Amino acid sequence: MSCRIRISRIAQRHVIGRLSKGHSLGVEGFLFKISRPTIPLIYISKHYHLPSNTHHILSTSSKMAPSIESFINKKLADRWGPSRNEASAIKELLLGNITPEDAAVKITSDVGASRNADAARGALWGPWKLLEDTARKFPEHHEKLVKLVDAIRQLPDLVVRGETVVKWSELPKLAELWGENVFDRDDTAYSEEVISIIAFTARLCGHQLVEANDFLSAAELDFYTAFEKTPVAGTPLKAHDVQLLNVNVPIAAQWILYAGEVIYNCEATFSLRDRDGLWSGQPGFSYGRWKLWKERAEWVSGLNGVVRQETIDAAKKMVEKMSEIENNDV
Repeated sequence: MSCRIRISRIAQRHVIGRLSKGHSLGVEGFLFKISRPTIPLIYISKHYHLPSNTHHILSTSSKMAPSIESFINKKLADRWGPSRNEASAIKELLLGNITPEDAAVKITSDVGASRNADAARGALWGPWKLLEDTARKFPEHHEKLVKLVDAIRQLPDLVVRGETVVKWSELPKLAELWGENVFDRDDTAYSEEVISIIAFTARLCGHQLVEANDFLSAAELDFYTAFEKTPVAGTPLKAHDVQLLNVNVPIAAQWILYAGEVIYNCEATFSLRDRDGLWSGQPGFSYGRWKLWKERAEWVSGLNGVVRQETIDAAKKMVEKMSEIENNDV
């Protein structure tokens, strides 16, 4: 299911045309009173420090990001790693030695050299897996990687022996790999790499380079885990609740920071199922649910001394971005 078209000032400025916000769903948000827990909390999740000089939450710490050279060499040493053409394309792109358009040609060259349809389709996994791994490690290069994906989309169809076997405009197999490697994960384990890959995925959605049904729909589960599975304000938080907030609020924030306007303008259920939790309206995206997420983020931003400071900072940035988007919708 796709989102309905609505022309707004945001849509005109950011070329978001097919997504719309509904104001008349008959759904009200929930208002919560900020209250500190009245029982001791047991903090059980491992604490990872994020540096203070973050840009939209993402860290570029040396622990997280290896050098480009060492990253590529490690990938090439892996038996199941990328081909030399694929690795060279990413390396030269990140180093600024080639354009995204040239990198697109090079990273797909092994697919293009396939002698039959099965070989071509089988080779698709290589470029996408390397893209995923790179986006996890190098958030500072996300913009280049987004341009690479856009350039790949514009490549001509691959024809083998008279048969069109790869339509690059559809980014074949990308959604399948993302579903297995990115969206299927442990929601109780904190990871900077997960925050990074979700930020990159949100960028792809924000630029409308991927199908909303395959990618944007995954954001719904992240918002649900961060803001709807946890107790209402005023209820004592248990250790598991604190852990869910510390792990998932920074992830949900990435969707708003990089695809917030798309989400704000989206009114689609994506055939998602009803979930137990604080939201009692229809599944998927709506303005009522947007308001709930914002109110919950405001609540999290006031949990000083309860959740990590990085979680509070993420919630505050999320609320600021949501308010900015709302104010621009005139």
